[in-house]
Parts: sequence; C-alpha cells; structure tokens
Amino acid sequence: MTEPVIRTASARQTDIARQADSMGVDEAFISDLVDAFYARIQADDDLGPVFEAAIGDDWSGHLVTMKQFWASIALNAGTYGGRPIPAHHKHLDKIRPEHFSIWLSLFRQTLQDRAPSPEAADFFFERAERIGLNFQNILFK
Repeated sequence: MTEPVIRTASARQTDIARQADSMGVDEAFISDLVDAFYARIQADDDLGPVFEAAIGDDWSGHLVTMKQFWASIALNAGTYGGRPIPAHHKHLDKIRPEHFSIWLSLFRQTLQDRAPSPEAADFFFERAERIGLNFQNILFK
C-alpha cells in the first residue's frame, strides 16, 4: 500500500502554475479570454440585455472581477473573493435557465477562437460547464 502524498499549499500552487503554463494559460490569456467573451455577451440579443440590466455602465469593474475569478480557477491565484450565487440570485427576475446554454455556447466559441492550445480550451470549458450546471441547480431547483 502506498502512502498518500501530502503537499503544502505552496507546492500545490506551483504544480497548478506548471500545468497552466504547459497549456499556454497565463494571466494575459485569461484577460484576453474574459474581454473577448464579454464582448460577445454584450452583443448577444438574449444575454446582452440581461447583463446590461445587472451591470449597467460598470463593465470595467465586472471585467476585473471576472479576470480575478478565472485566474483563481485556472491558476489558483486566490485573487477572487466574491460570492457569485448571491450576486446572480438577486437578478432572478431577468435570468432564465435557457440563458446558461447560450452563455456556455458563447464561452465555447471564444475558447475556440482564443485558447492557446486544445488542452487549455478543454480545461476552461470543463470548468465553465460545471459552473453553469451548479448555478442552474442552485438558482432554479
């Protein structure tokens, strides 16, 4: 029987950074991904008005938050300290379950256009799918 490997938080973060680097994922890519994705969101006939109602004119603030969120997901950066479910829950009068499939489709398209490698696209899309499913389960069930 093998002994479990116990790693420090620092060692785990180093492993995550190494894995991200091997896929071509860094903060510059995350910034580009978030900017391109939310440009698509704003232009979308279904999602644009929903996000506009929630965000208003503070797109720059939202983009900063989303970059922190995705850096925390992909790089274990620890820069995001928000609470996404309550932030979305207060807009349930505008959010519909079918919005999540549109959101996910736009995210996939953005990854196909921008990801530095197929592995990076898969890595982000898998997490986006999980996030979207979790949001739907919490918000609508």
